[in-house]
Amino acid sequence: MDEQTLIAKLKTGPVVPVINPPSVEACLAATDALVAGGAIAIEITLRSAIAPKALEACRKAHPDIVIGAGSVMDVERYDQAEALGADFTIAPGRCLQVEERARGRSLVHVPGIVTPSEIIQARLDGFKLLKFYPSEAAGGAKTLKDFGHIFPDITLMPSGGITFDTLPGYAAIPIVLSVGGSWMYAKGGAYRTPEDMTEQMSLSLKAMLPG
Repeated sequence: MDEQTLIAKLKTGPVVPVINPPSVEACLAATDALVAGGAIAIEITLRSAIAPKALEACRKAHPDIVIGAGSVMDVERYDQAEALGADFTIAPGRCLQVEERARGRSLVHVPGIVTPSEIIQARLDGFKLLKFYPSEAAGGAKTLKDFGHIFPDITLMPSGGITFDTLPGYAAIPIVLSVGGSWMYAKGGAYRTPEDMTEQMSLSLKAMLPG
């Protein structure tokens, strides 16, 4: 999937659940419920031994949704994500080796930034689709509104501490493509019921989509 196709798809479903799977079964069940609520994209973080198996299982169960591999911070993880059928990789910061690996390949990599200096360098290196992390700790929608004035040509996928209550602020910012987080499937450290996941996903999409 090329970058423009990824951007076009995420515009139609700008809320991306970020799952750090405790098990393959839990990840699959959550994905099922979130897709039922309208999710068109899921990010599965590759932080544990079980995560690649969870991503592979979700890819097989939901071949039509966009699946991102999160926390991709080295070339080995990038190659693994590509082999597992991920549609994009995303990182909390910049890794020049991964960025170089991704050049000219079909698996889009989204580097992470948090400061204007990092944005400037990323742009110079040819990356304009970026992750903003940790969003709320770094000023959230207020910071991104300022970034939009200075860098109107970038596209951001913020995550980190975002909640349902803060969604309206992000929805109003033109450079924000999508928001990521766990509020739509988890609460207080525990997973919601499938019915609650579906409802929260649907409500979150309504809060982010215009009209």
